[in-house]
Amino acid sequence: MPTLKTEILGSPIEINYEESEKEKLIKIIEKFNDRLLDFENLRGKISDKKILILAALKAEDQIIDRSLTKEKEIIDKQKKAININDITQEIIQLKDIESKLNIENSKLKNLISKAFSELNKMEKNIIDLTDKIISQSND
Repeated sequence: MPTLKTEILGSPIEINYEESEKEKLIKIIEKFNDRLLDFENLRGKISDKKILILAALKAEDQIIDRSLTKEKEIIDKQKKAININDITQEIIQLKDIESKLNIENSKLKNLISKAFSELNKMEKNIIDLTDKIISQSND
């Protein structure tokens, strides 16, 4: 197993790692050293051990914040999913209503068509009767 030699708070450290994890380990060490810079003003005032603990606590705080953010995102997605389910149900209900209205509309169109047909027959009868009356009055 290869060993990475690095320095944290001025102390040399050797860390064993899997070859596939080398880049990840280097990035983690860089981020940790960056985090330690936030406590640079405390060096010499408190022990390196306390600085490491503060850096670790800060890392934990960030992990918790990210975790809470992820949880909130999941909850928001679940709420949206529930909302989408409600909307889907409403769409299904509206499509059912639309289908019923289309059937009713079709029935009404047929009824109107029959009514016009009857009116046309009545108009023809009136014209025929009018023509007969006129013809009889002329005779």
